[in-house]
Amino acid sequence: MQNCEIKTNENNEELVQHGDYEFPCALYFSDIDVYTASEIAWHWHKEIEIVVLYEGSVSLETEKESIVLQKGDGVFINSEELHYFKKLGDEKCLLVSYVFDKSFVGGDKGSIIERKYIEPLVQNKTLSLFKFSKDLSEQLVKAFFQYEEKKFGSEVIIRNVLSLVLLEIIIENKEKLIETKTYKNLDSQRIKGMLDFIQKNYSNELTLKEIGESVFIGERETLRCFARTIGISPIEYLKKYRVTVAANLLTTTDLPVTEICMQCGFNSPSYFSKSFQKVFNVTPREYRKNKIATM
Repeated sequence: MQNCEIKTNENNEELVQHGDYEFPCALYFSDIDVYTASEIAWHWHKEIEIVVLYEGSVSLETEKESIVLQKGDGVFINSEELHYFKKLGDEKCLLVSYVFDKSFVGGDKGSIIERKYIEPLVQNKTLSLFKFSKDLSEQLVKAFFQYEEKKFGSEVIIRNVLSLVLLEIIIENKEKLIETKTYKNLDSQRIKGMLDFIQKNYSNELTLKEIGESVFIGERETLRCFARTIGISPIEYLKKYRVTVAANLLTTTDLPVTEICMQCGFNSPSYFSKSFQKVFNVTPREYRKNKIATM
């Protein structure tokens, strides 16, 4: 038997698209034995995942905790939560999984359902591995096979059952979700601290780890914080900030382009030119020449 592997990038983000625009939900029936060492390796994705153990026993781990799932157990795995499955025992281990974009149940961005219920749930990273009721697990398994049999209305049933799963989690954890507002404020404080650190140290060789350590958080939380607040990675922000500073120096000083390159933290003139062109669509020398001509 050929072993399967989860395809991820260097940050363990899964490289598979789950669902599409028409139906932003992917359904999977997985036999863990087809994966190397009967393990589904560490990975994460932007989508929410709902899992029901159809047969067997499995250990499910995140960075913070681990639980054991037995036949019939259903569990919620939050968006961007790094997780890992390992088969326990000798019995066959089968999983029914729904991996879906939050818009599938929350609707359009800014809707009352998205703002009041779904977004606070997604933002609260303490609720992963929440086990929901057996009744809902049974409904999810039934809906899966109805979808596989292409029964009319199965897509609507899936959305409704997934909505009920999330609603159960929300109701059971109402107090924690109220605290999410505080979590967002913490994000705001952290991003301000990291941007300040970058702006004061952009000329040095900065790493993702150093940026996160400036506000006492790890690399993964640093990536998440930037994604949640400004929508780009810390390194991408650093590169754009360096280019912006370089553009200002090109028009306000007579410094040679190579010196500006080094002052702004670029160790390679060719990489500096490439990065600059990506933002301004011209080389640094062309940018300086054009600005001088218009003065």
